[in-house]
Amino acid sequence: MSEIQHAGRAHARLNASSSHRWMMCPPSVKLSEQFADKPSPYAEEGTFMHELSELKLHRYLGDMAPELIEAQYAEHRNSDFYSDEAESVTDEYVAFCIETIEAVKTSCIDPLIMVEHRLDYSEYVPDGYGTGDLLIVADGVIEVIDFKGGRGVRVDAHRNSQLMLYGLGALLEFDPLYDIHTVRMTIVQPRLSNTSTYEMSAEDLIHWAETEVHPKALLAAKGEGEFCAGEWCRFCKARYTCRKRSDYHMKLAERDFRQPDLLSDEEIVDILPIADSLNSWVQDLIAYATQQAVGGKRWPGYKLVAGRSNRRYTSETEVIRAAADAGYTDIYKITLLSVGDLEKRMGRKAFRDVVGKFVVKPAGAPTLVPESDPRKPYSDAAGDFASNPIV
Repeated sequence: MSEIQHAGRAHARLNASSSHRWMMCPPSVKLSEQFADKPSPYAEEGTFMHELSELKLHRYLGDMAPELIEAQYAEHRNSDFYSDEAESVTDEYVAFCIETIEAVKTSCIDPLIMVEHRLDYSEYVPDGYGTGDLLIVADGVIEVIDFKGGRGVRVDAHRNSQLMLYGLGALLEFDPLYDIHTVRMTIVQPRLSNTSTYEMSAEDLIHWAETEVHPKALLAAKGEGEFCAGEWCRFCKARYTCRKRSDYHMKLAERDFRQPDLLSDEEIVDILPIADSLNSWVQDLIAYATQQAVGGKRWPGYKLVAGRSNRRYTSETEVIRAAADAGYTDIYKITLLSVGDLEKRMGRKAFRDVVGKFVVKPAGAPTLVPESDPRKPYSDAAGDFASNPIV
């Protein structure tokens, strides 16, 4: 096994991670190409977490020289992204992978196991390829496991096009040798305690690729097709100034709400699905306009001003010395670290073992979401949170 070298993960033009967007809005691919890629700290942290997980899996599998693993592990400990939480999150993901591998081995003596394996689905998507975090091939079944290190957006495996494209690439590579009949795909998202699995037959996966993926991929590759705005715009590089996205949200302003004076239930139901998206679009637009103004652009009727800020000490040491010299001793306060900060300090396992029995998670405030959301209804979830400690 060669040394792990990730200069950020290489991505295909029609990559799996953005497949939901280019399938829903094929011309967005070409439109986005005029905007430069700007790696975010979240993406960089994600790459780091994948690298750390990969090292741990190679250590378990024994397919990489131990001294090379330890040398690279030492490098990762010096990263700005390294923390007890990073260790805990990747440990949880790796533990799931190991459990899955061991379970497969009970029915298949020698499964094929691959970490960070390149998957080629270019038969259906021009120059299409991606990287499977963990791939297990055994007795007619392919397991594709994808690690999500973030906590911002919950990702579900059900009909997830990214996972399905990974499964498709694996099926195309291994079906000729292993006679695959089932593709099982799992997302592991430790920070949100989210593990989601979806499986489909090999036949259904190929049918999806032929009837849904291939036609849209051809359009996207040529920059053709119809622009279509929706929640998939979230990570599009053209989202700030895309006219279609603007039109999509401005349609709210075209409603005549004066007659009658109150909105009907039907009108409210029509607005709810795009309310979050509308808010996101407005915030994106404000961020873009502000960024341009900082760069020197003048927006008629607007100006840049200093935002609100809080006072801070230039030197805590000097403040302590000056206050003590003046006779003030009651200048400190001692509080227990928050649950999240204490867990980071102790590490997830130690936190659970030492103080887990003293931690509960109250029900969050009621939040209105579509019925397709996988979370339990509020009344059920509130009861679960109230009666169960976090262990």
